[in-house]
Amino acid sequence: MLKIGTDCSGIEAPIEAMKKISCKYNINFKHMFSSEIDKFAIKYIKANHNPEYLFDDIKNRIINDVPDIDIYVAGFPCQPYSRANKFKLEVDPRTDLFHDCAKVIHERHPKIFILENVKTLVTLRDGYYFDKILESLNKNNRYHIHYKIINSKDYGIPQCRERLYIIGISREHSKDIFKFPDKIKMNQITSFVDKKNKSIDEIKECNIELFNNIPKDSVFIDIGFRKAKFPKSNKWAPCITAQPNMWCVPMNRKASVDEYLKLQGFPLSVNRPISDHQMKKKIGNSMTVDVIELLLINCLKSIHIIR
Repeated sequence: MLKIGTDCSGIEAPIEAMKKISCKYNINFKHMFSSEIDKFAIKYIKANHNPEYLFDDIKNRIINDVPDIDIYVAGFPCQPYSRANKFKLEVDPRTDLFHDCAKVIHERHPKIFILENVKTLVTLRDGYYFDKILESLNKNNRYHIHYKIINSKDYGIPQCRERLYIIGISREHSKDIFKFPDKIKMNQITSFVDKKNKSIDEIKECNIELFNNIPKDSVFIDIGFRKAKFPKSNKWAPCITAQPNMWCVPMNRKASVDEYLKLQGFPLSVNRPISDHQMKKKIGNSMTVDVIELLLINCLKSIHIIR
């Protein structure tokens, strides 16, 4: 049985991905731990998952309390790096949550790890911080490290969402060279529209003139305050964010929670113990389930769990 743990867990895209993998490949897994400090995310995790341990602030966590795992996934925040970029300050990478994630990797030695972050982390401060991260992950030369910026729209989901994924495969358990998954055909964006929800939402503090400039045949657009974001193609939606400003053009309303879930690869059957507004915020902060699923499959192939 594979043991998986997640940090900065959000609404647990990795666990949803493992559920799909379990069904496809008849692989049993156990959800060992999650960690979250956001009360709404915690409520969601408790309503949908059953980790052996649910940690809160990982900066206060004792590493000896963390159980052994085979798979580790974390979407650590990059705010310290972003502040450094804005104010040109030096930031010790050990002061942010990456250090706590790295501690799990170095102390628990998972066979596989996946770390996710924004794509700008690679080039921030001319790559200084990213180099420090890679240096830390390469400590003791225990892992084969791979990284790539991946767009969700290249893996079936019609959402332009570019994220950096760092993959680690234990040298001890590696059987084949890890390869990033090949691109797959994107699903039709119109199939992601919730046609049952026809209510028209009130638009507050939104420049109504932007609706005169909506590109022809648009499906989803971002109507953020004072600035609209139109996707470069009507075949996909712009990146979903923690600010729930997505507008469904064909239905003339804000995008529904169902549409947010589908655009991030989540099943509509998930329990929703928090408000629609909070659901959208949490979905906007999540990884895309389909991307994590494909990455995990190829990771498991590289250690011959999947053949």
